[in-house]
Amino acid sequence: MGAGGSVLSANVRSHIGREFERLKQQGRNYLVLAELRNIQSIEDLPIDMQHIGTVFVLDSDRNGRVTLSELYEFAALCSRKREEFRQHDYPMQLQGFCTLRMLDTVLSEGMELFVRWFQALFTEGYEECFLPEYPNVAFVGRDTAHLMHEVLHVDNVYGYDMQSFFDLLQRSGEELGIMSLEDERLDELVPKLVVEKFAKSFGEGFINLLHNELKFRSPTEGRLGL
Repeated sequence: MGAGGSVLSANVRSHIGREFERLKQQGRNYLVLAELRNIQSIEDLPIDMQHIGTVFVLDSDRNGRVTLSELYEFAALCSRKREEFRQHDYPMQLQGFCTLRMLDTVLSEGMELFVRWFQALFTEGYEECFLPEYPNVAFVGRDTAHLMHEVLHVDNVYGYDMQSFFDLLQRSGEELGIMSLEDERLDELVPKLVVEKFAKSFGEGFINLLHNELKFRSPTEGRLGL
């Protein structure tokens, strides 16, 4: 943990530690997204774990696993930003800050980093499944699709309820020639490659909207004079 952690109040630090221990699986020293979403916020530090940009900034090493140290560091960042932002706008301004930080990182380090992180974030903690009839194809379960649907607000943004979204992912797998919708063993499974392709499409759409259509400039671009 860096020096920024010193700005945390004892109350916030203690709360984060308790929540981490409450939610993490025994034998692990990190939280996965499904657990992270259940962190109870407190008045001193309202953080929305349902916001993809927020989770991107929180997971600073981009491996889909959030450690206690990362939680402390992010809480320290939020504490500093709370002093900068207007109090009644703080939650929205924090989301905006995290969104632009994600934009800056993807533009400077490349879409491949985002895709790898997205895959790790939504599949970490879930077992992969392999079937001999589909060589070299890793499958993930409905839980992964459900997590994507909720965190990315697919219903509101794209108009797909959970079952329609799951059906879409499965059809994509069949169109890629890596699964058959007639195979009942795959009824609750989605190819991991489909998650990867969705991640790339989502990331490209995010960049196009913010960077090309809304003309948001990342901090890196400003420094480079782009």
